[in-house]
Amino acid sequence: MNRVCKIGAVIVACVVGSLPSAPVLACGGGGVTSQQLGVTTNAQRIFMSVRSTGTTDIVAQITVPQTTADYGVLIPVPDEPTLDSEPVSAEDLDTLDLASAPVITKESEDSGGSGCGCIGAGSMAGGSKGSDRGVTVSSETTIGPVVAVSLTADNPDAVRAWLTDNGFSVPDSQAATLYRYVGTGKYFIAIRRSQGAATGAPSSIGVHYSLPGDHRMLSLGFTRIGAAATIGVTLFLATTQVVGPSEPFKALTLSDLDPVRLRDGDYTYAVQSAVAEHDWQAFVLESSRAFESIASAVPSLARLVDSNAVLTRATTVLARERIEADVIFGTPFAGNVPTQRTVSLEGERVRYAGLGSLALLLAAGALRRRSRLPSRE
Repeated sequence: MNRVCKIGAVIVACVVGSLPSAPVLACGGGGVTSQQLGVTTNAQRIFMSVRSTGTTDIVAQITVPQTTADYGVLIPVPDEPTLDSEPVSAEDLDTLDLASAPVITKESEDSGGSGCGCIGAGSMAGGSKGSDRGVTVSSETTIGPVVAVSLTADNPDAVRAWLTDNGFSVPDSQAATLYRYVGTGKYFIAIRRSQGAATGAPSSIGVHYSLPGDHRMLSLGFTRIGAAATIGVTLFLATTQVVGPSEPFKALTLSDLDPVRLRDGDYTYAVQSAVAEHDWQAFVLESSRAFESIASAVPSLARLVDSNAVLTRATTVLARERIEADVIFGTPFAGNVPTQRTVSLEGERVRYAGLGSLALLLAAGALRRRSRLPSRE
């Protein structure tokens, strides 16, 4: 891998709109129910496509909340980004989410089948202040309801001063975290609500940008700035093979999740528990499939993907105080990636279905704290 991409969206607003949840799917047959869950509050959805042309296309979903408060997002990247003025459809991102969602089926003994499948408030005020501080800032690019600029500087204090001039509030306690992502050749993408956007109206789009080289790193450490107590991350990675996170992170699958939590319908806590058992350094691989099988349903994403790409979906739920390292997705995963799991409602039996539709299920805003993790089956 030539380079890695560090991505970490910091929401500079006190309200984060939730994304729609997927529907519940019910199948015929006694005692059989199948359920798909959706991404909600405190979760980030990121799409990466590694191209044969030697570039990486990245889409970060930006949800502009239904509020008149100032709003902004900051994304660190390791090279100069090319910003695309054409937003990626939120509908396509939702379709991708649904099409790749894993299915958890609950089955009673007599069913007879497996079922079916905020950083402080502020705004980037008045454009690109701070050039006299040694910060180089690009011209603005309008992307649907938001405008974006890229900026770079060698001096971290200069970057922080620019952010302060433009309404981004970085607490002193988090300055060291910010400084990790500043340096020669490193950039930030700063995003704010467009003056042409409807005041107080909610909107959600995918902000697309490209970087030279192969970039597969998530800057988890950056998400500590102003994050909620619990953070959920969803990654859709399109590349030539199924890949998982590299050491020290572990690749898990649905098979590693606690059946009691799944039976109770608490998928999010099942993921969180499994990640916690691996020192908060793990992702659950929830699906793997040829991207071409869903390309026609997501045209604004399909234009960014090579025809032979494999889509890997991975999720994690992390406690903010335990986030330390960034994660690289560069290790080929040779095992099976089940996309459906069946649990018995009446006993401790667990059955697994074969490959089907894929998944990344989060409900980070509804996590419950527990003093100890459940025993594994």
